[in-house]
Amino acid sequence: MRRNPRTRSLLSAFLAAVISLTAISTGTANAATGFGDVETDTYYADAVAWMVDAGITTGIEAGCFGPSLDVSRGQVATFLHRLDASLGNEPSSDPHPFGDVVADYQQAPVGWLYSTGLTTGVSSDQFAPRQSITRGDFAVLLWRYAGSPTPTTASSSTGVSFTDVTRAYQRDAIAWMADEGITTGTSSTTFDPDGPVSRAQAAAFLFRFVGPTDVDPAPASVTCTRETRLALQVAGLTAREAACAVPWLTTFELDYLLAVVSDQETASFELIVAAATIGTECLTPSRIADLSRVFL
Repeated sequence: MRRNPRTRSLLSAFLAAVISLTAISTGTANAATGFGDVETDTYYADAVAWMVDAGITTGIEAGCFGPSLDVSRGQVATFLHRLDASLGNEPSSDPHPFGDVVADYQQAPVGWLYSTGLTTGVSSDQFAPRQSITRGDFAVLLWRYAGSPTPTTASSSTGVSFTDVTRAYQRDAIAWMADEGITTGTSSTTFDPDGPVSRAQAAAFLFRFVGPTDVDPAPASVTCTRETRLALQVAGLTAREAACAVPWLTTFELDYLLAVVSDQETASFELIVAAATIGTECLTPSRIADLSRVFL
């Protein structure tokens, strides 16, 4: 089958854009919990499944949990607020003094953290909701939520056996987490209190804290298209164009696309149709020409 120049140009432009960023890798056959980026054999799969069942998370977008992304202070506030509600409590929706908290979904959680004394923010009027939370500060928030219990089996003055825990306000919290089996640290002697907490780690910490026993993360055929969509945006597409285009590309394996763009493989009918559909549905002729000039 001969491809017309317009379709060939569009196809090559898209393949070059995506392949240059090695982003076509998001399809997941063994996904769990409705997220294409959460494999069933990962240490956090049960934790994410529990969070979904308990209403603590809906992910970062359709099909995506973002396990490797840092969890922000605003997200942690929201997780804890929803956790409290899932345990049968009625967390308050009190006001707070933090002018930098603008997301609607974070207003009640941050107000609840403030009114219950779980946080005083990073200053008198700043909470830094978009800032990544550190492992040490996450430990402190969870410990305070648990009622600030005294560690039982380890010396709070030494931060358990974690030699890198040096801040006094974090020692009891981290020692308690170790006592309760919520953490084993990043090694036998380190906790990395200043390191960021990933969303996967946050899920695992909360899951171990609550200790549910009836979680079954059933496999599901789900695709997370976030990385491919972002790659297309970096490559020059607008957010709207990328969101429109990405569903047509994620079913193709990267090795196959590499072979096609290097003329080692003939484009399948399905790939040609995908390129033509993208051109029809997502782009104007001038945008196709722009992409061709950039990537060909």
